[in-house]
Amino acid sequence: MARGINKRILVLCEGTTEYIYARALQASLSRERQRMVTIEVVQYKQNDPRSLAKEATKKASKAIKEKNAYDCIWLFFDHDNSPHLAEAFEICELEGFQVAYSAISLEFWFTLHFEDCGRAFGSGEDCLRNLMRLWPGYHKTKLNHFKSLYMHLPAAKERAVRLYNRMQDRAVVDRNPYTTVHLMVDYFESLDVD
Repeated sequence: MARGINKRILVLCEGTTEYIYARALQASLSRERQRMVTIEVVQYKQNDPRSLAKEATKKASKAIKEKNAYDCIWLFFDHDNSPHLAEAFEICELEGFQVAYSAISLEFWFTLHFEDCGRAFGSGEDCLRNLMRLWPGYHKTKLNHFKSLYMHLPAAKERAVRLYNRMQDRAVVDRNPYTTVHLMVDYFESLDVD
């Protein structure tokens, strides 16, 4: 029996770029699997990781009360110098939510598709400038980033895993450069495996 059958998954996204990427990941599943797995990709109205985590808690409780619980909940956000980042991670750990996260911004994950970047960016703007140097055609909302970068995905995942392993001795809010977006990509890919 396929592992992805009869699953209900929520991906709660902090921003538009995350939402577009998550929708592209969802669309990358085979048509058969898309019929078997219910995936809700939601862009949350507030651009704050703590608010996102609290909203996920509400949605999880509501789903349980309606006897239609989620099998997995992903929160998709970035550091972006949020003052409430530590609290967001505490909620995620307490509730058992999965996290697709990038320090300092999602553009760092995109950067790993082009280079083995060990630079700690101080702001999303710095990271964006670096990405634009590597990918001049980049636009935050007018591209299917997953599809556009797919041929570079294996290298990005390998680079992300190395960073992930190297940063484990630091508090998650202090990990920079860092990303866990590859974990969500792996999860979605696992849904398509029998």
